[in-house]
Amino acid sequence: MMFPTFDMQGQKRSAVYHAVRLATLHDRVVKRMDKVCCLADEVEKAAAVLVEATHQSAAFDLPFRPVRKF
Repeated sequence: MMFPTFDMQGQKRSAVYHAVRLATLHDRVVKRMDKVCCLADEVEKAAAVLVEATHQSAAFDLPFRPVRKF
């Protein structure tokens, strides 16, 4: 059973509550997106280091590979 509110300002409080809640959630999403962006940058840097190391390793190993004669 629902009881009516005794306060006639209930709708205004509800609107304010929802506006504050929406603003809070928006801020959390923005912070999370910033964090994801920073982590993506770190992954890109690590991938670049890996690619560079792989290319250097391949260039270093190339002259020492045995030549197969058939």
